[in-house]
Amino acid sequence: MKRRSALTALAYALGASAAPVGTHASAASRDGVLAWGPEGCWVGAGSGALHRLPDPLTPGVEPAPTGDGLWLVSAGGALRCWEPGAGSSWRLRCSVEFSAPVLALAASRDGRWVLAAHGEQLSLCDSRGEVVMTFEGTDLTREHRGAATALFALPQRRSFVASWPALGELWEISLDPAAAPIFDGLVHDYRMAEAIPRPGYLGARRAPLGRPMPAISFADARVPWLAGVQGNEVVVVHMDVRRRIAALRVDGANPAGATLRAASRARGAVEWWLPAGNEVHVFDTARWVRLAAYTLPGPVRRLQAVGDDVLALVGERGAASLFILRDGQAPAWQHVGGVAGSLVALCGDLRGLRVLALRADPPALLLLDAGGGVLGSWPLPLDADLRGAAWFPVA
Repeated sequence: MKRRSALTALAYALGASAAPVGTHASAASRDGVLAWGPEGCWVGAGSGALHRLPDPLTPGVEPAPTGDGLWLVSAGGALRCWEPGAGSSWRLRCSVEFSAPVLALAASRDGRWVLAAHGEQLSLCDSRGEVVMTFEGTDLTREHRGAATALFALPQRRSFVASWPALGELWEISLDPAAAPIFDGLVHDYRMAEAIPRPGYLGARRAPLGRPMPAISFADARVPWLAGVQGNEVVVVHMDVRRRIAALRVDGANPAGATLRAASRARGAVEWWLPAGNEVHVFDTARWVRLAAYTLPGPVRRLQAVGDDVLALVGERGAASLFILRDGQAPAWQHVGGVAGSLVALCGDLRGLRVLALRADPPALLLLDAGGGVLGSWPLPLDADLRGAAWFPVA
């Protein structure tokens, strides 16, 4: 262990990138990985070394990894895309500046489209950063204007969703060339052929939710609904019917840290595991009824379903540890003792087989198996202010 620490310190002193450490890391980490903080991003494709990108980031805007590169917002508010180069190097593909700094970002999984919110506008760009469509942040009456505060990519629907609190609306922007036309107005307008449709492809379909509007923070590629907090309730909005379908009374809920798990007791059912303070609440998403509630020894920052088990990141920021609830065993959370140090982020892969954990002390990006066992790690700079981790989508 002392030898490994000395080699790691020497590598940083020489400015070298961090390579994965551990006997199983090469075999288990073929997908791309990403760690980030305000100072920038550390990226890696395959099992090679992590490469640090030189861009400091705008606080609060997470990078968007895609199948062919990484979109981010620089500290100056510009939209930038980096792509893999020769070996483990990365190169800047494009940089786009708008009249106002970018405040929110989303990218399609294949990297073909990116959506940026800036000022009171949205810009839809292609993979080269060329602006294809601009949307004004106004309602149909043009009486209200505002900014989009949250953007989500929904690959199963081939669309983006934008949240407009000042307008009391959610917009879904379709990336499907076969998307149905959009009719703005009352239902009878288009049933009686009295309305003029707009193209559905790259068009914004509005879901008027009224004001105040829930602060949408949860979206998942496997379900057609989103969720956010409004007052002391968690509000669920279904994108097909474009309205609220549930209001759950859960004080202190954090939908951004929630996870989905396939229920073992009913085929086809999906459970939503929602953290709230020191508690975890489990809901049946078919009936939106509470199935169970658990109490953990600290604030639950993030949940991640891995197969039939659920991992929980528990504790204050920068000092959290990992717990697991194993399916089919006694309903008690067990501390995962093999992951030493203070964790700040948790992210499962798309197949539900592995997990990335970002550790602040000592700084490292950890590759975990479904049970929380460490398969490998990439050391990170000792002074790094780490905030998040993600997988690059499988091409």
